[in-house]
Amino acid sequence: MRKILIILGFSISCTYSFAADVAAESTVLPENHAFQEFDNQIYIGYGTTYGNLTNTYNQNSNYGTTLIGIGVERLFDMGLWLRFDGTLMTGYSNFNSSNPNALTGPLGQSPSVADLNIKVGYAFPVVKDTLLVTPYALMGRNTNLTSNSLNNNNASGPGGTSTLNANVTQDYFLTGGIGGRIEYRINSVFDIYFDQNALYNSDRSGPTSNYTSATNYQLTSTLGAKFNVWDELQLGLNGFYTYNQLSGATAPAQFYQLYQQNQVGGMVTVGLTY
Repeated sequence: MRKILIILGFSISCTYSFAADVAAESTVLPENHAFQEFDNQIYIGYGTTYGNLTNTYNQNSNYGTTLIGIGVERLFDMGLWLRFDGTLMTGYSNFNSSNPNALTGPLGQSPSVADLNIKVGYAFPVVKDTLLVTPYALMGRNTNLTSNSLNNNNASGPGGTSTLNANVTQDYFLTGGIGGRIEYRINSVFDIYFDQNALYNSDRSGPTSNYTSATNYQLTSTLGAKFNVWDELQLGLNGFYTYNQLSGATAPAQFYQLYQQNQVGGMVTVGLTY
């Protein structure tokens, strides 16, 4: 009887050990699991930009802004990638006060007072746990709140308006475009990425017939890094360059008007991974 009990106990033990090994082997991590440690995150940030304005007469002016940002990013097991970014301008300065066209009030000439954008893409792991390539589409609603749009949009009364009682809810761009992102994971702490997109900003502000629409093409290049410094705490840093080109010719009545041409900037972020 004792031998039978020993054999039975040994058999149960071996069966349990085999089942545990099979269960462990069947738990396969997603192919992009290493990148999910960086890309599943929520963040807040503080940034600054420095830009250049120009007009048909090649008169230039420079400006600077400060802004705050919030965002959510998610890389799903299946490879679907989503990212939402929102920014709000907190300060604006003209650096070339000698150009009178840059001083029109009450706003400056950078349209990006508040921006909301979402990117939707699919991630391809080129080198396992090391290199990830993600083509994506971008959609957004971004403000076109400048002295130009405020003074020249269609409103009740002849010739537009130069007062503050105009309806500015229409002063925005509908933005759409495509882009690509290359992400390089150095290790479990450091991750860097490069993001390039080409966008079309459709001006919805409804300028009067004497004024030019601010509809434009935009190219943006971004280089950034993420640092998983402790547990779920993540720090981020990015810098970007943007170039804008009006889609049409400027109306004669607006040859003097300054439009955004290019800008550089960056943002520092603090976030939580999940």
